[in-house]
Amino acid sequence: METKWPVVAGTYQVGDPQGPVAVCALTSEKLMGPIAGMPGVAIAGMVYTANLGISRIITNLTSNPSIRFLLICGLDSPIFKPGQSLTALAERGIDNERRIIGAEGYEPVLTTIAPAQVDQFRRQLEVLDWTGEQDIETLKTQISALYARNPGKFKVEPNSPPQTATTEQFTPIRPGGVREPLLYDPKGYFVISLDREKEEIILRHYLPDHTPAHEMRGRGATSMILGLLREGLITQLSHAGYLGEELAKAQTALQFGLRYDQDRPLRQIESPVQTTQAGPARENPPSSSPTENPPKKMPPIRLPMTLKEFESASQGSKVDIIITVTALPKPNVLSSTMLESSEAEPFNAFQRTQQELEVVWDANSRIIMGVASEIEKGALLRIAGILEEKGKVHAEAVIILTKVARIL
Repeated sequence: METKWPVVAGTYQVGDPQGPVAVCALTSEKLMGPIAGMPGVAIAGMVYTANLGISRIITNLTSNPSIRFLLICGLDSPIFKPGQSLTALAERGIDNERRIIGAEGYEPVLTTIAPAQVDQFRRQLEVLDWTGEQDIETLKTQISALYARNPGKFKVEPNSPPQTATTEQFTPIRPGGVREPLLYDPKGYFVISLDREKEEIILRHYLPDHTPAHEMRGRGATSMILGLLREGLITQLSHAGYLGEELAKAQTALQFGLRYDQDRPLRQIESPVQTTQAGPARENPPSSSPTENPPKKMPPIRLPMTLKEFESASQGSKVDIIITVTALPKPNVLSSTMLESSEAEPFNAFQRTQQELEVVWDANSRIIMGVASEIEKGALLRIAGILEEKGKVHAEAVIILTKVARIL
């Protein structure tokens, strides 16, 4: 037996690894805990699919020769039917295409399991189909009866080839990559908020010139992102990924009463609640809107300042400039050269000027399209902030353009 068992991950609880009984509770999660603690039970788990789920059951059970019974109980999935497929496997095995003979489940094909391992599963284990049974006391009686007639560890026949547990093999890939600037999606941008009273997610679509375009209301992230794709409102894969993440956060906040602000982590609601006779306590909505928070606008899609515009800016005014970092003299301070947009590619190509700048940023400065570690010598950045004095800017937002734009 493997020194580490079970050998593959899954939705299960381990009892006594030396016990002779394994229990598949199908989709009935509530059965796992009580059954796993019963005498004689090696493992109690669930299964959702008639392919990968059953493959993992075979791998884990055949890697432990102490297990001699598989009891199926709980409620089967009416669509995927893994319980019926598991019973068919025990009775009839697989065909030359590794498809479970007689299985009614969705795609009951055991691609990663060798036929010899399926044969061992069928010889090693007696499968008892009690599908639908959820009564703990009834199941305890049946498990005790199986425990009492334990035939002992499974022994491989002398002429049988040695069996080793088949595990899934994957090629590792690392997370991360280059994301297109969300500011420049030609279809526009989206603002997400919550309507607590109606228990809905509100998604508002604005065109690049900030003109209101579309509004969608819903309660599920999946259906909402599918609606956006159906309408052709997203042109960038990274934008679709970003919206999927934000909508999932909004759905979670709606379901569990958490505070949602776009582009910020979920957190507990700190504002007071009011109780009315009409219903349960709710978060106080802003007086101007039924939504949890006023719609939060994304940074304007506009050209950065020219050198002439920057030179005419007064102390304390807001500036929006492009720089390249020339040095980092001390923490959170950048020495830089200001850049100007090229006429041909105003958002993606820039030319150097003679203007030298010092940029200061801190923990309150928003980092967009990257992380703080990318603020380094040679970085290409868009800075939105306040002109503190001549040649010194305090950054409120830093957009990292190093991988998506260039210096001419």
